[in-house]
Amino acid sequence: MTESDMPLIKQFLRHQSEFMAYLMAITRDFEASEEIFQNAAVVVMERSIEPNEPLRDFRAWAKEVVRRQAFAYLQAAERKRAKTVAMQPELLDQITSVFLDANHQTVPFEQESLALRMCISEMEARQRQVLELRYSQQKSFAQIADIVNKTEAAVQRSVSRIRKRLYDCVQMKLSTSG
Repeated sequence: MTESDMPLIKQFLRHQSEFMAYLMAITRDFEASEEIFQNAAVVVMERSIEPNEPLRDFRAWAKEVVRRQAFAYLQAAERKRAKTVAMQPELLDQITSVFLDANHQTVPFEQESLALRMCISEMEARQRQVLELRYSQQKSFAQIADIVNKTEAAVQRSVSRIRKRLYDCVQMKLSTSG
């Protein structure tokens, strides 16, 4: 089954990581990005219920839907003086031009996730324990310090180093697999 044969919402979800990256870049707020993404998904669903004419380039059309939803959200947020910080128009234009560039490809979420899992599995057990406590169990640095018998500052430094190592490892795995 080619992408054009898939239901529109499935096609839309295949590009979720790309769209979310764009939305995070312009809003710098995960919840706002999620809301915009969901609003765009509603537009896609409406299009699938009442199709006008076949879409020649779904990805380009969906990018435009996401872009318009983002601008509508930002305008509404500005009117309400929400916590979303206004962005310089020039920066917004640059981010949007990269997003709308048909040749710009992002790494699929699945590839990043697989690379991250591989990198975590290669870490020492003590480092994996700290990651588990911090991110899966959402423990504070003070709680982790008590569990691993270290100072809070030492745990913070350790988490920072682990994050850096994971980032470097994931980047290396993605560059060698691509």
